Amino acid sequence: MNSKRTVILYNPDAVFYTMPLALLAIGSYLDQEKYSVVIIDGRLEKDPMIKIREAFKADPVCFATTVLTGSPIKDALAISRSVKNEMPELPVVWGGWHPSLFPEQTLNDTSVDVVVKGQGEITFAELVDHLKNGISLKGLKGICYKEQGIYTENPERAMVDINQFPPFNYDLIDVNRYMALSGRPQLDYISSQGCRFRCSFCADPFMYKRGWYGYSPERIGEEVEALWKRYHFNHVHFQDETFFTYAPRVKALAETFIQRKLPISWFGTMRADQGVRLSEDIWQLCKQSGLERVMIGMEAGTQEMLDWMQKDIKLQQLYDVAKLCIKYDIAINFSVIVGFPGESAESIRQTLNVVKELREMSPSFHMGIFYFKPYPGNKIADELLANNYQFSTTLEEWSNFDYVGSGQSEWIDADTFRLVENFKFYQNLAYNKRTTSKYVFQSLARWRVENNNYRFPIEKKLKEWLKPETKLS
Repeated sequence: MNSKRTVILYNPDAVFYTMPLALLAIGSYLDQEKYSVVIIDGRLEKDPMIKIREAFKADPVCFATTVLTGSPIKDALAISRSVKNEMPELPVVWGGWHPSLFPEQTLNDTSVDVVVKGQGEITFAELVDHLKNGISLKGLKGICYKEQGIYTENPERAMVDINQFPPFNYDLIDVNRYMALSGRPQLDYISSQGCRFRCSFCADPFMYKRGWYGYSPERIGEEVEALWKRYHFNHVHFQDETFFTYAPRVKALAETFIQRKLPISWFGTMRADQGVRLSEDIWQLCKQSGLERVMIGMEAGTQEMLDWMQKDIKLQQLYDVAKLCIKYDIAINFSVIVGFPGESAESIRQTLNVVKELREMSPSFHMGIFYFKPYPGNKIADELLANNYQFSTTLEEWSNFDYVGSGQSEWIDADTFRLVENFKFYQNLAYNKRTTSKYVFQSLARWRVENNNYRFPIEKKLKEWLKPETKLS
C-alpha cells in the first residue's frame, strides 16, 4: 500500500507560458519518500478543477498556489474558493510575491489558511510536515496563518544559500508542452535568487533584503547538460533577477558550457554597470558559449531620474554596454519606465530621445516601454503612503492591478501619454530589421520618429484593428 501523501501545487492562469519554476522549487525540495507532488497549471487546463478533483482522491496534505499581483489573483481566488468549497478541511496555502507582500490582506479571504513568505523551499517543507502530522503552526518561521479566525504572523526566515537545495525535478511538469507553447525548444532555468541592488521602484529589496545566492558554475553545467540530454532544447532562458551579479561566476559558467560542447544559446539579465565592468575575455567567452540576448533595465533617460530612483548606474553606461553588445553580436531587450511621481513631461521626452538613440545603434535592440504603477515594498511607495496615497486593500482590487503599466499613469498628462503611445508603436516599426514587405511602412515610421510627427497615425490604428495588443498582466 502506498503510504505517501499528496501535495497539490497550482499555477494560476496568466498570459505567459514560462515553466512554473517556483512550484518546481518547492516541489523538488519535498521529501520524495513521504510525498507525491502534483503540479497543475491553470494556463494549460481548460478546467483545472477536473485534475484537482482527481488529486483529491490521493489523500492530499494541502493545496498550495504561487500568486503574482494582477490577473493571476483572479484565477487563484476562484480555484482556492472551489477547493475550500469541495474540501473544507483541506488547508489552502498561498506563496509568491503577492501574499509575501500582503499576508494579512491575503488571509482576510476565507479560502486561504496559510501564507508562505519569501524564499519558500524550507518553509513549505516544514509546513507540509506540520500539516501532515497535525502539529501546531505556532513559531514556524516564514509563515502567517489563521487559527480560529485570528491572524498570526510568525518570525521571518532568513534567506539561505540555494546551493543546498536539490536540483529541480522537471519530471513534475510536461516540459515538451511548455516548450511548444513558448514558440521554441527552450528550457526555463533559475540559477540564482535575490538582488543586491536598491532601486527605489522595485520590491526586490523588500523581498530579498538585498541578499543574493547563485548556483556554482559546475552545478549549472552539470544540470543543464543532463537536462539537455533528456529534453533536447536549444536555448536556456535564465530567469534570474540579476544573472550577471558576479563576473567570475559568469566566466566559469561560459567556460563550462564551452567545455561541455553544449549546442545551445542562452539569455540572461544584466545591469548596464555590470556589463561595462565585464572584461573583454568574459564577453568573448559568453558569446562563444552561446549568449544570444540580455535584458537590461534602462528605466530612464536622464541622470537626474536614474539618481532619484537609486538605480546606481550612469547614463553613459547604457551606451557603453550597447556598443559592447554590438561588438559581440548580442541582442538587448531594454526596459524603460516613464511617468514616475513628479517626473516632468520634458524628462519623459528626454527618455524617449535616449530610446531613439539606442534603437538607432542596432536593429537587434528592442525596447519595452511601461508606465510606472506604484507597488508597495519600496522607497517610492513608502513616500506615496506618507502622502496618503491609497493602495488597493483587498485581493479583488489587487487582481485588477496592471503591474507592467500598460495603461495611462496618473502622473502623465493626456498629451504626453499620446506621445508615448505613438512613439512606442512607431519606434518598434522604424528600427527593426528592414523587410521588403514592410519597407514602406518602416520608412514612414522612421520619418515620423525622427521628426516627432504622429499626426493621423493611420498605420497604428490599422495594426491595432488587425492585431490587438496582448495584455501582459
